[in-house]
Amino acid sequence: MVFTKNYGEISFVFKEKEDFKGCTLLNGWHGIGECGYISVSHIVEKIEAKRIGFIITENIPQFITIKNERITFPFEIYRKDNLVIVLPIFEPIKSEHLKFTKTLVKWCIDTGFKQAILVGGLDNRLKDDNQLKAIYTQAFIKLEKSISIPTLDEGLYVTGPLAYVMLFSELHDFPAMALLPYAERSRPDPIAASIAIKEIEKMVGITVDISALIEQAEKIEKEIQSLLKANKPQAEKDDSDKGMFV
Repeated sequence: MVFTKNYGEISFVFKEKEDFKGCTLLNGWHGIGECGYISVSHIVEKIEAKRIGFIITENIPQFITIKNERITFPFEIYRKDNLVIVLPIFEPIKSEHLKFTKTLVKWCIDTGFKQAILVGGLDNRLKDDNQLKAIYTQAFIKLEKSISIPTLDEGLYVTGPLAYVMLFSELHDFPAMALLPYAERSRPDPIAASIAIKEIEKMVGITVDISALIEQAEKIEKEIQSLLKANKPQAEKDDSDKGMFV
């Protein structure tokens, strides 16, 4: 038996009935340094979060693989207590970015989530004295009151799915923030991802061993590069993501 919440062409499918009231959403994307994906997938593994569901879209990427002897889905949902993690192993196709992220925010609001924490990355060529910056919705600032991570500098831009999630969260007064560690633009950066993880630990009260992340940096980079090759065929690449962007 499955439990499904439908939003037109996008569905949230769960193996059991779930109550998300008061939960925190954690979500990371394939941005600069792959910080979002690396940090979130590492957290899922280390806290032994349970896979509870999936997001199914009309144009879901036609890729699967095997991990821990079971089929992975492009968009998976995990849970550990009140921490709910949306892990996009592959990104939605570009034509679905808007619909996917808008629906994700609506689902969070409809089901009573407390807040959302996103992870992206910043080009380390722009690095100042800080290891990371952040973006906050006004609702998040009102909820948390004390903000310790410096806000992203004016004149720098965020793009992609993370930008959409923050945009719609601000529009609907939903508490959300994005962690943006400075990272290598040209390759996956597990070290930068570990910086984001340390902040997430403090925010949601979890403990995550990052030693393996650092030790296995080279292996992780190869795995991510393999995913990227599958997810982004050469013909689809362009220069639109170059510059001062997440």
